[in-house]
Amino acid sequence: MKKTLIALIAFACAICTNAKPPKWLKNARKAQVTVIAFDKEGTPKESQGAFIDEEGTVLTEYDILKGAVKATVIDFNGIEHPVHRIKGANSMYNVAKLSVTKNKTKAGYLTTDTTIVSKGKLLYVLPTAKADKSVPCTPDTIVKEELFKDSFHYYTLAKAHNERLANCPVLNEAGKLVGLLQMSVKEGGQSFVMDASYVAQLAINPLDATNADLKAIQIPKALPSNAQDAATFIFLSGPKDSNDYKQYIEDFLSAYPDSLQGYVLKAEMLAGQKEYDKAEQSYKQALELNNANKDEVHYSWAKTLYTLNLDPSYKVHGEWTMEQALAQAQAASAAKDMPIYKKVQADCLYALKRYAEAKEIYVALTKTNLRNPDLFLYAAQCQQMEDGSNLNAIITLQDSALNCYSKPYPAEAAPILLMRGNNYAKAGKPRQAIADLIIYEGLYSGILTAEFYYQREQLAMQCRMYPTALNDIDKAIRLNPAEPIFRAELAAICYRLNMIDDAIGAAQAAINLDNKFADAYRILGVCHDKKGNKQEARKNLQKAVELGDSISKELLNNIK
Repeated sequence: MKKTLIALIAFACAICTNAKPPKWLKNARKAQVTVIAFDKEGTPKESQGAFIDEEGTVLTEYDILKGAVKATVIDFNGIEHPVHRIKGANSMYNVAKLSVTKNKTKAGYLTTDTTIVSKGKLLYVLPTAKADKSVPCTPDTIVKEELFKDSFHYYTLAKAHNERLANCPVLNEAGKLVGLLQMSVKEGGQSFVMDASYVAQLAINPLDATNADLKAIQIPKALPSNAQDAATFIFLSGPKDSNDYKQYIEDFLSAYPDSLQGYVLKAEMLAGQKEYDKAEQSYKQALELNNANKDEVHYSWAKTLYTLNLDPSYKVHGEWTMEQALAQAQAASAAKDMPIYKKVQADCLYALKRYAEAKEIYVALTKTNLRNPDLFLYAAQCQQMEDGSNLNAIITLQDSALNCYSKPYPAEAAPILLMRGNNYAKAGKPRQAIADLIIYEGLYSGILTAEFYYQREQLAMQCRMYPTALNDIDKAIRLNPAEPIFRAELAAICYRLNMIDDAIGAAQAAINLDNKFADAYRILGVCHDKKGNKQEARKNLQKAVELGDSISKELLNNIK
């Protein structure tokens, strides 16, 4: 009886451990790999993975790659393969896809099966990549199947597996890859299988240049699968002086040797590194290609030269001048008539102080799809530089800039209102100036200065808008109570409004701040004269005369 029981237990163990391994096990294990990732301190993290094609694509877990600056894959034969590129990653599902620089070896790969594995079906968990070759795989069955992202599957297994098997390949009865083993967050809980089809389809898209999961892995990423998407990814990928950016450029040129974009991106990068000769060579290589879009090369070159020559620290290199920037912009327009190319021409002409020509182009561009308030303002600035005395012409262009907005004006119209208001003031149109400055005050989101309110007060005085002037000078004083001019201005307004006592108080406050302020003494003297205080009037006017105020001398002579 005892022997029979032992035999039954042995038989059961043989079944549970799959004593007779599947025929495909030996070949399947050749696809297994160990993935080791290193952070910037050189600290390693280790996990499992598997080759899924003969090109060296590996599926593994995300967590070990997070923060990694380099990684390596060790295949079934113990041969190391440096991780070449990250091809996709998702931290939520803890999966990643990468490619390796595959050394000469006959490492195998697993074929991914997209067929749904139904409940109750048998699956096999491969041993760890480092396990002895005689260790059998572990059978298990599916107890639950869930759908995610519409077409992928997440399976719940019957058993709880050892943590050492985390991320090991899980195969079906045909030896095809179903997914990667994932552990339960609850100790001793059932294990799960993440659909390998989901991991296999991970790919880099243009907007992944800012993807947080991918940015957390400091290993270069694979470029998107077409030239335009790849160029967009590079453009968005970050600093042009980073090693990754340089590598992306080389990858692009290797994948698309006949594309202008690669040479243009390389030229822009080299120019940013002050490698001007190499940048010029790259631009010329692009122009030598049999490509119809050479206008794009000239445009990029023009922008690069323009930006460089605007930088005060730039020391002109050879023919990399503003004149050359203009020539490249003109070449771009000659190749293809595009408003954006004309805009660069106008910018270059303005920088070269050829204001009339620049203005003509800016005005012409307002009749194209580039029409915006800035074009009118650029034209107004050209007019200002060419003939600043023609205020009506400048104001007309600023009117056109404001007409690009509908009323009530948005906040971005505020600077234009301030400029036009100042020009109205210069043109002797104080009421129009005040109207603009009032709207500007309502749109401005910060705290306006005391000088702003003082300027508007002066305009209000010209229009005899005394209550407005009084309100503005009061705001100026509150913003800068230590400025004697503002107190004296308050005294002058109060005098005009026959608020003599208030005027005397304000004038005295100005003198308290500056006892050599002649204007304040004059106002104080006039106020006392108004009240009939002749002695005080003479004393203060005399003080003003002593401080060099000629007006006070005449007033003093008129006091009887």
